[in-house]
Amino acid sequence: QIMYDLAEVTALSENRVLWRVRVPFARPLEWETQVVVDFPGQILRWESLEGAPLSNEGSVRFRPAPRDWGTETTLNLRFYPPADRLSSRMAKHLGIAGHMLAEKALRRFKSLAETGEIPTLERNPSARISAHTH
Repeated sequence: QIMYDLAEVTALSENRVLWRVRVPFARPLEWETQVVVDFPGQILRWESLEGAPLSNEGSVRFRPAPRDWGTETTLNLRFYPPADRLSSRMAKHLGIAGHMLAEKALRRFKSLAETGEIPTLERNPSARISAHTH
C-alpha cells in the first residue's frame, strides 16, 4: 500500500519479497530482497539477492520521539547502479527520483499509521462529496 504507484512489492515468504518497478520506456525491473534484520517495532532491514538487475538495500527504523511525542521513523534506501548502459540510466532515473520516492513512501506510511488509511482521490477524482451520493 505504501509503495502503491512507485513499485509493486509482493511478499513471497516470511522473509523474502519481490519488487517490481515500472520504468519509463522499458520493461519493469524485478528483483527479490531478503529480510536480514527484523526486530518488530524497532528495525527492519533488507538486501537484494545476488543477481538483481538493480542491487539495493534498505531499512526502516522506529524510535520513540523526544518528550513522548509519538514515534520517529527513518527510511534508508540505497541503490547500486549496474554496469550496463540501459540499467545504469534506469538507476540514475531512480536515483534522481529517490528522495521523492522516500518522501512519498514516508508520508503514505504516516497516514496509514495514524489514520488506518492512505488518502487518495482514486475513486473520487473530483474530490466532491456529491460524487459518492449519485
